[in-house]
Amino acid sequence: MMDMQTILLRITFLLQLTKKSFTCFCFLGFLWSQEASIKGFILDSKNRAPIHGANVFAKELGVGTVSRVDGHFILDNLPEGKVSITIAIIGYEEVDKSIFLEKDILDIGVVFLTREVINVKEVVVNSHLELQPKKFSSNSYIVGNQYHTELKMSLASTLEEEVGMSIRSMGQGTRQPVLRGYAGDRLLLTEDGITAGDLSNTSIDHSISMDMISYNSVKIIRGPEALLYGSNTIGGVIDVSRIIDPNARFEDPNFQAILGHESSNKGVFGNIVCNLPFKDNHQLRFSMLGRNAEDQVTPVGPLLNTALTNSELLGSYTYFGKDYRSTFSYGLLNMDYGIPGTPEGHIDGVDITMDKSMQRFSFHKDISFMGFQTLDVDQRYIDYSHYESEKGSSYPAVSLGQKIFSLQNIFKNRYLQFGSLIQYRSFKAGGFYWTPDTKEYKIALFGLFQKKYNDFVMQISSRAEYLSVLPNTSDLNPSNLNANEIKNRAFPLFSFAVALYKNWKNFEISIGTMVTGRAPGIEDLYSDGPHLGTYAYEIGMPTLEQEQIIGLEASITYKSDISFFRFTGYQNSSPNYHISSKMGNCEEEFIDGQGHPCAGADYIEWGSGSTGWLYKYQLEGISSAIIGFESDFKYEMTGKLNFSGSISMIRGNNTLTNLPLSYMPPDKFLFSTNYDLNPVFLSLQFKKVSSQTRLGEFETVTKGYLTADLNGSYVIHSTRMTHKLVFQIGNIFDETYYNHLSRVKMIMPEKGRSVSIQYRILF
Repeated sequence: MMDMQTILLRITFLLQLTKKSFTCFCFLGFLWSQEASIKGFILDSKNRAPIHGANVFAKELGVGTVSRVDGHFILDNLPEGKVSITIAIIGYEEVDKSIFLEKDILDIGVVFLTREVINVKEVVVNSHLELQPKKFSSNSYIVGNQYHTELKMSLASTLEEEVGMSIRSMGQGTRQPVLRGYAGDRLLLTEDGITAGDLSNTSIDHSISMDMISYNSVKIIRGPEALLYGSNTIGGVIDVSRIIDPNARFEDPNFQAILGHESSNKGVFGNIVCNLPFKDNHQLRFSMLGRNAEDQVTPVGPLLNTALTNSELLGSYTYFGKDYRSTFSYGLLNMDYGIPGTPEGHIDGVDITMDKSMQRFSFHKDISFMGFQTLDVDQRYIDYSHYESEKGSSYPAVSLGQKIFSLQNIFKNRYLQFGSLIQYRSFKAGGFYWTPDTKEYKIALFGLFQKKYNDFVMQISSRAEYLSVLPNTSDLNPSNLNANEIKNRAFPLFSFAVALYKNWKNFEISIGTMVTGRAPGIEDLYSDGPHLGTYAYEIGMPTLEQEQIIGLEASITYKSDISFFRFTGYQNSSPNYHISSKMGNCEEEFIDGQGHPCAGADYIEWGSGSTGWLYKYQLEGISSAIIGFESDFKYEMTGKLNFSGSISMIRGNNTLTNLPLSYMPPDKFLFSTNYDLNPVFLSLQFKKVSSQTRLGEFETVTKGYLTADLNGSYVIHSTRMTHKLVFQIGNIFDETYYNHLSRVKMIMPEKGRSVSIQYRILF
């Protein structure tokens, strides 16, 4: 029987043959550029492994490229004569080279990069590294190999082990990230810097419209830089970037495929991405993914009605000019998933369908205008629809939809980023969920200034927004709201942040503050109807004022050749913190004569084939404070073996009543050991979560737990291909545990032991 390596090598031969045939067919008759170019390979000096995503750029000329999966790069459109290039990627020491070019392709051979003093994360690919702002101490980037090894079905699951990160959910299709206790509209989720365009920020039952197998990196951004993305960023920004990267330019076709299986839901998934350059300056990109998963299995049985299917198609065209780049893309996404049933409203569960189409045009140009070096323009149009129906019913009880048009531009130089945003949103609701058709208009100006003074670095950012909310008042029939209060609203928002960094020997000290305002959403203002997916009858507050939050963060970091340690403390206060609370008085938890478990609470009878109820919830503003600290470390015992860990603790209080805020994550402790023996990588991780006994309104105690996970990968490099096998064994000991932030913890625990296998090929 053939071993795995022999099989993969044969697959490699067949794929190479197919690729060569395809290339000859597609590119016959095309003439390749004869201008001056530089090519070579970039390898790790320690293990000789190819480095994917290294930046190669000629700063004076504003020309750059990135290395491919096999480490190969080619830098085109260079003038004859002496040219200086820089090769860099975070985690490695920069390499500078001065090269004399003639009108031809110069092969500089292999360039070896040496690893820097220990660095926890890598950086996102960008050909203008010198224009990137210094990252705040608690920022983190997950890219490349680390992302692939930690990749799971949802964004929240992929980020779950990051310091300060938790998950809220109503089943496997609705897992949403919680960062430092903030979720929803206080935690900004973006795709390549612009809103994702779904409704996941408005409700816990709304799935994020992103399948992580079509992405290649995630950034968690805090501090002054966060205001470049939006005003509602006190929790931070989570920005994801696709495998189809407009900054990457290839001289020949590039393909990537992923196939995978997960045992806990009998899930199968796959993704294909291809980059097809033609002529000198044109490039086509295509991406296709599919996923199918059955009900989530737990140690005590399946969580019924949590199956999901997901599909996505995306295509783009890019033209590379001498000093500019323009890209047009269009994509379609469809997702069907279920919400498990509870006695609250719908015993049999809820089925949800969401569809999204997205069109994008982006333009990048190297400029020389008023001291700015680059201009980026991004235009997007998103059409999103969402339908909820009782299990077994074909009639949607709730329908939601929105259309978003946005236009953003950003100017950059070494010290300053300045930009503007124009955004239009049209929102519609139907079925039993009453909210008037509403339009939103948003205008924003924002900027970030950064300057270095000796050992100090200062960052200052600000953002000014004007949001106009215009409900259709021609046909108002709310059940609980006062129709006279439903009127146009305007929210002028101003946000400001400043951070200061000081380097001293092996230490870096940073301190920052942020003052930001967040406008209430359309649903927060005007909703008045049953929302099946949340087990609630939701009532807004048309007079709700904007939420203001003042944040303070301080951090100290230590780095040496073999160790890394960071401690961060933060506090966020708000005089008008928006919460949604049950109406009425719920003093006792028991089954009363009317059949619901919360005596005195306001509710409505609801059921389709089964008797149930929906509690009434209404928005209000309270005074709040959230305080917490985080600490993480890494120690490199040898060049192959290292240890890492983290601690996250959060406390949230209603400062008027001195009672805990609801849905605050419990304390979390992580410890992992990583063994890197190229081409094999192994990681064993233990997670201890404490009991949550600090309870907000209507919460119940959640017991603590200890779980263990094992991740690993095996890589085979051939001449032009890379094969990668990734396996994950989650909850090795099949621990029965409950997530405090899960809305279905009263029904079932979290998933038990799960084995996931991914096969990835790049060529």
